[in-house]
Amino acid sequence: MTMAIAGRKGPAKAWLRYALPLGIGGLCLWLLTGRLSGLDPALIWEAFRAVRPGQWLAAIAATAISFWALGRYDAVIHRHLRTGIGPLEAQVSGASAIALAQLLGLGVLTGALVRWRLLPVLGPLRAAQVTAAVSVSFLISWALITALACLVLAPHLLPGWMLLSALAGVFLLPALALFLPELRLARWRFRLPSLHAMAAISLFAALDTAAAGAAMYALLPAPPPFPTFLPVFLLALGAGLFGGTPGGVGPFELTLLALLPALPEPELLAAVLAFRLVYYALPALAAAPQLLRPRERATDARAHVPRRVPELLLLHAPRSESGVARQNGARLLGETRNGALCIDTPQTLTLLFDPLTGPLDTLLPRLHRAARASNRLAVVYKCSPRQAILARRAGWKLARVADEAVIDAAGFQIDTPRHRQLRRKLRHAEKAGIRIRRPLDLPLADMARLDSAWKDSHGLARGLSTGRFAPSYVARQRVYCAEQDSQLVAFVTFHANTREYCLDLMRHGPDLPDGTMHALVVAAIHDAAAEGVPLSLAAMPAREVREHPRLARLRARIARSSGGDGLCRFKDSFAPRRQPLYMAAPSPAALVLAAVDLALAMRRPAGAGDPLSTGDEAS
Repeated sequence: MTMAIAGRKGPAKAWLRYALPLGIGGLCLWLLTGRLSGLDPALIWEAFRAVRPGQWLAAIAATAISFWALGRYDAVIHRHLRTGIGPLEAQVSGASAIALAQLLGLGVLTGALVRWRLLPVLGPLRAAQVTAAVSVSFLISWALITALACLVLAPHLLPGWMLLSALAGVFLLPALALFLPELRLARWRFRLPSLHAMAAISLFAALDTAAAGAAMYALLPAPPPFPTFLPVFLLALGAGLFGGTPGGVGPFELTLLALLPALPEPELLAAVLAFRLVYYALPALAAAPQLLRPRERATDARAHVPRRVPELLLLHAPRSESGVARQNGARLLGETRNGALCIDTPQTLTLLFDPLTGPLDTLLPRLHRAARASNRLAVVYKCSPRQAILARRAGWKLARVADEAVIDAAGFQIDTPRHRQLRRKLRHAEKAGIRIRRPLDLPLADMARLDSAWKDSHGLARGLSTGRFAPSYVARQRVYCAEQDSQLVAFVTFHANTREYCLDLMRHGPDLPDGTMHALVVAAIHDAAAEGVPLSLAAMPAREVREHPRLARLRARIARSSGGDGLCRFKDSFAPRRQPLYMAAPSPAALVLAAVDLALAMRRPAGAGDPLSTGDEAS
């Protein structure tokens, strides 16, 4: 995106953008030359020769740690952008690109060209995207790390408002990733890294900058304490980055000289010269041979291609609710002999319901690897008790999130005492002249009108594990319509396969006659009984859970605020069998974060925060 925008600004502006950093660097060099005009070069050379072998080895070791962290940083960005590049290739290309770019200058342009040469499968635009993402995210990470280091170790180096801004950024960025995972600017979409990716980016950026500072520190003859030196080094590093000159020459030295006045200038400059040899020249020399190696070209860098769910699997899935995959973009995790639905949210890769085929425990390692490959948390959502036991045996943590209301359609008897309320509701519907039918040609225009009226009174329909009205979606479902005076007043849809029916959409307009929705469901129960399959009323808020009273009150409050009380009364009128549904994640913290993320994802409009079309392959 960055290169595409720049290409439209004309050659003059593009030339100015690349020439400006060189101009700044030239000005800094001129200022540096003026300051050092009185120094004897022999003193600098003598101090350089005084660097001991142990100092050189320590600096080289710290440099190796720094570039290892930079390579891992690149791998995180590749996973975020879903380039399909393997971790080792990403690390080698990233470290090589940074090594050459920081020596040659014009980091974004040089880095993009080097990545394109080392990873031709990316193509020039994708290589530029990776480079831009690395550069922007690193500058943000550097700013936060530097401000925090100054706040803790040297608050006098930065004004108070900068320190407060950094603290705000530490909390603001994760909040944006959680609540606003995708930013839109005109026709551009910017998908923020997941919290998992942000944590990794911050960790590797902190490790990289601290190791780079340690490399410089090891070469000083009589340095101040490292906690005093580190904030100064970070500020000098930033000055060099923003200057854009090769190696940051000029701004880097001026900042060190200004902020370390106690160190003799010849010794400080000798240490800078040694640092440039160790941290700039040696990595560039190591990276240069990579450019000469022949590279295989490919036509497509998107190794992670979404796998469509075969319709045959949905037709015979243990839970017909899996039919929601026709709308929510879920894809196949695993293979036809042992596979399940999975879907991306901003923070998780979620396995939905029970597996389509095979047991859950054999899919969990695959789910974990696929989630890690996209910087997400692995989570299982709304699985049955049998599958939850397998997850617990594998060491995953469980939480009961809902109950599924299941009706034995073949044994359903409406004249029993427990269906007394249901009989009363059906009589009300009959008196109001409600007629239930299952149309062959769906009245899509009238259904859309009811859906719109329903959303006006209920708000946006939840998505992800439940459907939203769309003509192409309901056309694949079993639809029951309720009419009054030949006018459509309500409809329900069911997922239906060879195993069961499952309630999905329930829509109606205002002033609905009492008992209408009950009559619609009863009609579906009779059809399910004729086919010899059970009928599920889908999920409802869990109850009778042995948990802490505060958690029970919180669960009840959430149910009331989301209309759960009315939903429970409606479904309980059919006297269903409650089957607990569970969520599973590798750790308690992942379980909490996944629950929050899934709740937010269900309430987002369609398309908001959705993964890119080049999603990671779940296999």
